[in-house]
Amino acid sequence: MSNTGRLSLILRTSADVCVGLILFLTFALAASAYERSAASQNRLGGLLAVSSSAGDLLKFSLDDSPLIAAAVVANAVPVTKVPAIGAPRIPAAGVAWALFALAFSGVVAFNLAFFRHLRREYASPR
Repeated sequence: MSNTGRLSLILRTSADVCVGLILFLTFALAASAYERSAASQNRLGGLLAVSSSAGDLLKFSLDDSPLIAAAVVANAVPVTKVPAIGAPRIPAAGVAWALFALAFSGVVAFNLAFFRHLRREYASPR
């Protein structure tokens, strides 16, 4: 492969990665904007307004159900957690987003390269 062919391949791959990053950023910003607007809405108010007896669902006694009593006792007793040996660490949020963006843009770049390859291989003969 000549130097101009390698250069065009590098530029095309870089452009594909940039397209993937732009798609990822668009999706991430749209999802976070929806999450922020959805969190500001009161979802429980609509449920309580539909049924006049919906408040009765929230009233219970520990004597009503042994499962509820078991859940209350299970949450009341503190349990010491011992970390497992070699447990995976959770990365910081910024590192996780960067890795996800890198993986997403890589998938987009490889898919675009594969579609280009298919278009060249199955092109109609001239």
